[in-house]
Amino acid sequence: MMLKELLKSIKAFSPVIASLILMLLAVASGVVVYAYVMGWIGGATQTPGGVKGELQFDSIRADASTDTLKIYVRNIGQKDLTLDRIYVDGVAYENKTTLSANLALNSVAYLELPKSGVTLTIDNGKYYEVRIVCTDGTVVSQSVEGK
Repeated sequence: MMLKELLKSIKAFSPVIASLILMLLAVASGVVVYAYVMGWIGGATQTPGGVKGELQFDSIRADASTDTLKIYVRNIGQKDLTLDRIYVDGVAYENKTTLSANLALNSVAYLELPKSGVTLTIDNGKYYEVRIVCTDGTVVSQSVEGK
């Protein structure tokens, strides 16, 4: 008899607690779905074969006295790269030295701007954004101060 009275006296969760639990479940399931979708999109947008290119500047100097940029760039990625374009503050320039067709793994390329007959003015104390783009879309950029 005592057990029946005890079971009858136990009430269910209050509506507020029930609502909070449902909201918690909805948020948790949303997080799980988000993590799954982001993992799927990340896998779908990787380069073919999972191999990517990566460049880094070893050295970059903007010489205001000669109006030249001297750049050493290294391939630190997982495949050979083909250097395509060089931009200074969004303007494309041709390399004074010969751009090699391929930049092999862990090799360094020397680039010098501007090419003969092209004007590039470098002011002392002004910063310039230098961006190098490869044919596969690999990009590296850095700011350099004219000195």
